[in-house]
Amino acid sequence: MQNKKPKSAVEVTENRPMKFISERIGFEQSEEGLTVRIKASKPGDIQKLNIMKVWIVAWSASGLLIGSALFLDYPSDLKIYLAVFLAFWAYFLVKITRAYYFRKYGIETLYLNGDQCMLRRDVHGRSGKPYFFRIKEKNAFRWLNKQQKGAWFYDSFWVDSGGNCGFGKPGAEYRFGLQLEETEGKALVKMLNKELKITA
Repeated sequence: MQNKKPKSAVEVTENRPMKFISERIGFEQSEEGLTVRIKASKPGDIQKLNIMKVWIVAWSASGLLIGSALFLDYPSDLKIYLAVFLAFWAYFLVKITRAYYFRKYGIETLYLNGDQCMLRRDVHGRSGKPYFFRIKEKNAFRWLNKQQKGAWFYDSFWVDSGGNCGFGKPGAEYRFGLQLEETEGKALVKMLNKELKITA
C-alpha cells in the first residue's frame, strides 16, 4: 500500500492562510493539494499534561531510588530482579516521556494530492519521518467509532500512537487524529473523501 511520492507533490507550504474545522484541526487548500494539521492536544488538556509531568517526575525518582540498591550489599538474586525491574522502568519512562512531548508540542500533518497521501508527525517544529500511501476508494478515509477493535486503547491520553480516523483494510487501518471528538473527526473524514472525490 505504501508508495513513493512523486516530486511534483512534495511541496507543502507554510505561509498560506489556514482555515479551521475545530480548535485542533486546521487545513490549507492549494493547487498542489490539501494539507491538514492536527494538534496533538487542545488548550483544555493542560491539566492532563500536568498530571503526566508529575507522573514522569515521580516515576523517574522511584527508578533512581530503586536503582541505587544495585550498588548496595544485597544478594545477587535480588540484584537480578532489580535489574529486570529497571529495564521495564526505563522502557515505560521513555514511552511516557515521548507521549508527553508529543501531546504538548506535537502536530500530525496529512498531505493529500490526488490519491497520493503523506502522513507525518512533527514535534517542536521539527518534521518527523514522512510515510507515503496511495488511497483507494474501497479503503477511503473513515471515522473509527468506539465499538471498533482497539478503540479503547487509542482513546487514552497517555497513548501517542494511533487515532480515531483512519484508512486502509478494516482491522489493520493506518490511524491518525489522536482523541478527536466525533463531530470534528467526521467533518475531517468528509473533507478528505471529498478531496478524493469519494462520496461516502
